[in-house]
Amino acid sequence: MKKIHFLSVVLLLSIHVTGQELKMIAGVRGTRYCEILVVTGGLTDLTATVYNTLGCNKCPEDKWQKQEAEKLKKEPNAQAVFLNGPRYFMMDKIGQTNAESPKTNINGLEMKARATVKLSLSDILKGKAKPYEERTVTRSTEYVFRKGSMVYELINPDHIYIMQSYAQISEPTLTEANLGDISFMGTRNKLPKGWSYTKVELAEDLILSTVETKQAYVIQDDLQNSYQRMK
Repeated sequence: MKKIHFLSVVLLLSIHVTGQELKMIAGVRGTRYCEILVVTGGLTDLTATVYNTLGCNKCPEDKWQKQEAEKLKKEPNAQAVFLNGPRYFMMDKIGQTNAESPKTNINGLEMKARATVKLSLSDILKGKAKPYEERTVTRSTEYVFRKGSMVYELINPDHIYIMQSYAQISEPTLTEANLGDISFMGTRNKLPKGWSYTKVELAEDLILSTVETKQAYVIQDDLQNSYQRMK
């Protein structure tokens, strides 16, 4: 596989193709994946391109362990690089537009650029997202949670957020069984005042779509599990 420089893929990702049908990937719930975020731009205009193993592989542990953020940072124009994984998808299907970026080989790990997210200098210095702080992610996707599936929600007075992935970053032994244990999650998450965490068995399909807006509003909890806001 020919290596494609990060910057080349960033340029490809910025091209928006209209009128595209969704390409659905089924059976993704529980699938392991990893992400690498490559930050470019000036100090007041920092953007992270999100590379994901979806559609390439299931983030083999041996190849993931070879990734070193400081070495990857030497790539041209990279201000910072963050490793984000391993993670596990919580939706049953993922739809995306056909305007995909090509595969790129990052130190032996095949990935694709899937999204971009604006960051601040504070984000870079901290090295991770602040829990319960909403981020805008630019991507055109449709997440399908099937009827009968269990979903995990963070609820505040204004919005409901649906867990899109759980992480084995701060807690390497975390499993979906832990997510359904409200007491377990309550002792590990320090929810802001007025927030709650719950689980719900879906009575009908739930679809989270950003095909029209191209923007998803995402937060993380203290365990770095990720949630997408419902409209």
